[in-house]
Amino acid sequence: MRNIAPARALARRARQYLQIAIILVVIGFFLAVLGLFLFVVQLVPGPNVPWWYQALRTALLIVGIILALGGIAAAIRALTRKTENDLALITGNFLAQQLDARYVFIRNINPPGVPYIDAVLVGPPGVLVFRVLDNAGVFANEGANWLERKPSGEWLPARVNPTREVVEDIQLVRELLERRSLPDVPVYGVIVFTKDDPLVSISAREPVVPITLLPSIVTNLSSSYFAKERIPPEVVASVVRVIMDE
Repeated sequence: MRNIAPARALARRARQYLQIAIILVVIGFFLAVLGLFLFVVQLVPGPNVPWWYQALRTALLIVGIILALGGIAAAIRALTRKTENDLALITGNFLAQQLDARYVFIRNINPPGVPYIDAVLVGPPGVLVFRVLDNAGVFANEGANWLERKPSGEWLPARVNPTREVVEDIQLVRELLERRSLPDVPVYGVIVFTKDDPLVSISAREPVVPITLLPSIVTNLSSSYFAKERIPPEVVASVVRVIMDE
């Protein structure tokens, strides 16, 4: 099994962060200059400066400086940001020991028109979309809802809802394949926790998407994704090219 990441996707993510940072700097600089201009030139007639005019120019200056500094910080982060998804890499390395050369694990997915997706596995059974987590704790899943048990023993809504996230990702992958004339490729999903017992404990009741710990992924999906081969090798190759944005 190949465990790869699209170079274009990694570069695209870096460009996206940098573009946002530049926009923040430009807007911040403009507002700060406008605020300074209003300090220098009084546009409101009269000997006294109205309170609202003072408040406006002060607010423009302060907000502009904050945005500009935030943009600069975001630009530095974008240029130094680690683009690799370590959790997806760990998952791919594990699966590489379990699956043969017919499978391709693609991580850090971000083709045009598709928000970031942790990873997908493409092979004879179809496409498997991953949501990979390293959360520790005690979780309960029922349908699309997640609860987390706090140290006090109280059950509260979990901070993340991987079911909703992976369902959205599945739909995005399906739409991407449809746009590229591959509408009949089956797309599945899975939620994977990289931590193992006793660091994480999960109870599930009628989950919308299968949930598994990483060491048990192949066994737990043996009756769903891995149950049978559904697409021929040439379709597997076409799907890989689409997801790799080639």
